Amino acid sequence: MIESIELASRFEKGEEVSISFQYVSREIDIALNSLLAKALARLDMLFFYETLEAILREVVQNAVKANMKRVWFESHGLDIQSNEDYAEGMRSFKEIAYHPHFLKDTLLESDYRVVVTMQKLDAAISLKVINNARIVPHELERIHERIAEADQCESFSEAFDKLHDDAEGAGLGIILVVMLVKNAGLDTSVLRVETDESSVTFSLTIPFQIKPANLRTSIKKRILDDVATLPTIPEHILKIQALCRIPDSPIQAITELIARDPSLTAEVLKIANSAGFITSRRITKVNEAVIVIGMNNLNAILYAVAMRKILNMRYRKFEAVWVHCNRVAFYARRIALRASLSGLEEPAFVAGLLHDMGKIVLLATSPELIDQIADMASSRKIRASSMIEELFIGVSHAEIGGLVAEQWNFPDDLVEAVRFHHAPLKPAIRHRDLVMAVYLANELAHVPARELHEAYFEHEVMAHFGIRTPLDLEELYAELWDRYESQERMMRNSYP
Repeated sequence: MIESIELASRFEKGEEVSISFQYVSREIDIALNSLLAKALARLDMLFFYETLEAILREVVQNAVKANMKRVWFESHGLDIQSNEDYAEGMRSFKEIAYHPHFLKDTLLESDYRVVVTMQKLDAAISLKVINNARIVPHELERIHERIAEADQCESFSEAFDKLHDDAEGAGLGIILVVMLVKNAGLDTSVLRVETDESSVTFSLTIPFQIKPANLRTSIKKRILDDVATLPTIPEHILKIQALCRIPDSPIQAITELIARDPSLTAEVLKIANSAGFITSRRITKVNEAVIVIGMNNLNAILYAVAMRKILNMRYRKFEAVWVHCNRVAFYARRIALRASLSGLEEPAFVAGLLHDMGKIVLLATSPELIDQIADMASSRKIRASSMIEELFIGVSHAEIGGLVAEQWNFPDDLVEAVRFHHAPLKPAIRHRDLVMAVYLANELAHVPARELHEAYFEHEVMAHFGIRTPLDLEELYAELWDRYESQERMMRNSYP
């Protein structure tokens, strides 16, 4: 198994790192994707992950296919540089071209390899895919033609309608790569195909600032202006928080203030009945909810309650985001408890509830743009996600969340947990225990959408929480999943 963690650390230092292979096995696929995720996280560019992963996948497949073609021709005694032999060999190769497993053993016995390299430059990422096979002149010509043709298209649908054909070398993968680059706001000049007598190199240079400065500035200004006009935390919630901080404050005074606000009452009861607070029965009274939550915990949780109330009033409701946040909150609290991090359990729970609040602001900034992205993703079978949406807008939800937290004068530890929940190793982090707990909880909460594998997690974070082996990680995930699902089922059954 290739150590993507070590490679990511070397990448961060500016070293060129590489992964070499002959066939894309499961281990190679995981290594490539985890290195990509870790490298982008260190640059606060995770929103570019899905696009870059799709580009890398297409280019790697093309490189492996090119090597497959060479071993096929050689095994049949054909000269790939001969026009006559090429035509003959392609007639039979086309039947297996999209079934690489048929030639796996032959590839592994050959001298053909693919090397993927990554390097952090001063203002960009250099990504290269190199295969040690001499290219046929008309193949190279076809690649350049497809790049130029796709560059003239305005959309995925236009490109595939105009350029799709069934001929070998039609270059559908190249078309997809070009359109992904264009839709990311990059000029196709960042793509280069270089050849020599023994190899072909496909290179992509991705600037740290993906969007043009004027576009990024205008969109970011719109978001910042919007954040600046968000209402402050209501006065009565601030009064409740002040009472919570006073030793021996009467519960009755606090419950009376909560009860005056029906929406606040509903949120407090909802949290008291959530999986984060294990109870044997449904809580229906505010005073019971305050007792279950606890005075100190209530003070922190009121940040989340106020935030949800304000954001839901201002923006479209994104229920899936809140559902995910609830799970992360539960996971983060359990992770802190397991690690015996005294006093961190409730801040971890609250930080989990808050960590994706920037996503709400971001996704609501331009609903028409989000709808357009979703339509494009659906038509091209590309999974739509907040990362794709961020890619089009040019600002990360973690960055926006941090700005919102600062706007509302949240405690420094909560601000950091929100801002760095995808990048727990940033040197500027002071409240590292909390940030790491929320990072780990968030990553584990995303597991149902992808494979659970230690290569996708930051090694330093796993070690911090005593996760030494893949089995440790699997057991932690199973424990958190089972506890959360069990508590959710119990709470659902307790409701009429």
